[in-house]
Amino acid sequence: MTEEQFENCKQCLNRKKGINEKENICNIKGKSMKFENTCTDFNLDNNVVLGTENKINAIRPNLKRAKLAQLFIWIVMALDIISIFSSYLQYNLLKSLQNDEVVTDQMLNSNDTREQVIAIIYLIVFIISGVTFIQWFRRAYYNLNIRTNCNHSDGWASGSWFVPIISLYRPYQIMKEMWTKTTQLIKSKNSDYIENSTIIIGLWWALWIISNYIGKYAMKSAFKAETIENFLNSTVGDIALSIIGIPLAILTVMIIKSYSLKEEKISELEKNKN
Repeated sequence: MTEEQFENCKQCLNRKKGINEKENICNIKGKSMKFENTCTDFNLDNNVVLGTENKINAIRPNLKRAKLAQLFIWIVMALDIISIFSSYLQYNLLKSLQNDEVVTDQMLNSNDTREQVIAIIYLIVFIISGVTFIQWFRRAYYNLNIRTNCNHSDGWASGSWFVPIISLYRPYQIMKEMWTKTTQLIKSKNSDYIENSTIIIGLWWALWIISNYIGKYAMKSAFKAETIENFLNSTVGDIALSIIGIPLAILTVMIIKSYSLKEEKISELEKNKN
């Protein structure tokens, strides 16, 4: 394969992501790398897109997904605030029980009903929020993979959240890659563009990891909550989790907004260039 042919392969959307070796770059099933002039599979596979103009046409809209993800993140944050207040009431009720103060069955039942309703609503909204965020995240990485050669496929942008161990670092790596490579693409077309720091991504991910560990602690405490002390520990864990959820939600929305602006900027520059 000549260098010219290899350059074409690197532009092909059917290349293997993150691969730059001639013998491994092709992802067309059964494709032989020995060909003359142009690859005949370009004409046989409708998924192959070659050339700058075609790449621009292959970009998929992501703004609607970004706005939907932000909306549900705000709703989750609102529920976190409600949950803090509800958990505080439960904590005071448990302290009253611990101090042998008068607590009626009606008070206990009202507390349990309130906590259960909030927990169910929170779980449903949190799942929807997670789905909408990952949909935005995957689409953003898919579009970046069209514009430049990324380290992973867009499938990893969604799948990495669910793989043990890998979920602790891979989504962060992909988000940081999206941030830096999109910035580089913009600066290559507009040298006056002011680069945003990636510190916000580090803070976002640190809060996400911390919230996960606190969530696991609160869940374990809830499952073994046979004593008032265990119930108190579980409630404190819930309060801490909800408190961390507020800045986490704000940072997540900030990242989505900032990256959406980057996507709009690079799309505008690409259209102007053509």
